[in-house]
Amino acid sequence: MGEPSVPRRTRPLLGRLQHRVDPPAAHLPGRGAGRAEGGRVLSGQRDGPGPGWIEVTGRTVEEATLVGLQRLGLAAAEDAEVEVLEEPQRGLLGVFGGRGARIRMRRRPDRLEALSRLALDIARAAGLEDLSVDSFRDEEGYIHINLKGPGLGRLIGRRGETLDALQYLLNLASARMPGRPERVIFDADGYRERRRQALEALAERVSARVRRTGREVVLEPMTPQERKIVHLAVAREEGLTSESRGQEPFRRVVVKPAPTSGRDGAAGGESPDER
Repeated sequence: MGEPSVPRRTRPLLGRLQHRVDPPAAHLPGRGAGRAEGGRVLSGQRDGPGPGWIEVTGRTVEEATLVGLQRLGLAAAEDAEVEVLEEPQRGLLGVFGGRGARIRMRRRPDRLEALSRLALDIARAAGLEDLSVDSFRDEEGYIHINLKGPGLGRLIGRRGETLDALQYLLNLASARMPGRPERVIFDADGYRERRRQALEALAERVSARVRRTGREVVLEPMTPQERKIVHLAVAREEGLTSESRGQEPFRRVVVKPAPTSGRDGAAGGESPDER
């Protein structure tokens, strides 16, 4: 997935959010590490910086992590988030007065949950509050995240440009999480569905006009995602074709009669949209 063009007025917000994309660094033993000898759980209560955190000590960070994995019932370090509170320190002559490691850890949230939290963090960083999030995986494995609440126009931007840029950040975060990357579709207050319906209605009206007049119609500049919706809608119209002309960000869809013979093209034109 290519990086979307970012409106200038949106760049400061994206700059503040970029650091949230990287997963926290942690000292984790590899998968299949052995059972820890020693170490202890300081607190099994949910009293850390968020729900589900425990504090654990051990002679080393790795040992403490193994103890924490056993406590949380996890099989591998990749399934946990770990914060090192105190690194181990050697005592006098490497023997006396030493201090072990102290860490805080919890079960790593599911990707869907983690990305939903990140979406809410993005909204809060933009100054938005009192929001809810509706998220799910569809049958094709795409993660859909839709924020609901007041003031979401700030996250949508002109023709959805800000929304596309934030969706890029969420996909970047998904790609950096453990496991196979999953594609994220980010929406705000159902904007994408409303825009899709409006573009399909526009394509239907323009198609009727082209069929009536026999002349091509050039539409307003659109984003690659919007052009794709129009191309697919025109592809369903018999006897018509479409193509994109111009350079970003002024690239437009042109709807015209399909060639009746020769090698000039076929109905449907560039429906997948060349970007």
